[in-house]
Amino acid sequence: MKYLSWILMWFEAISRLRINLDKSELIPVGCVENVKALAVELGCKVGRLPSSYLGLPLGAPFKFMATWDGVEKRFRKRLDNQIEVRADSERFFAGKWGS
Repeated sequence: MKYLSWILMWFEAISRLRINLDKSELIPVGCVENVKALAVELGCKVGRLPSSYLGLPLGAPFKFMATWDGVEKRFRKRLDNQIEVRADSERFFAGKWGS
């Protein structure tokens, strides 16, 4: 555990990024003894697969269409929002400087 703490400390020093262990999850792969104790010592939660990272599924079968439904839904929502913002700004500028 001492070495893992050193690795995390050096990562933060070199990358100038802060690791927020309150939001982090320890995801065991295979049979891991004392996972809960390790998570408590690190100050994070125990997670499991399938999980998601930045909205993308991890550990899920990527060939199944249902896996990508949530990703597609978020993508379409963001695209619709961008189209609405662009249309609003075009109406604003056309009304202000248009004929």
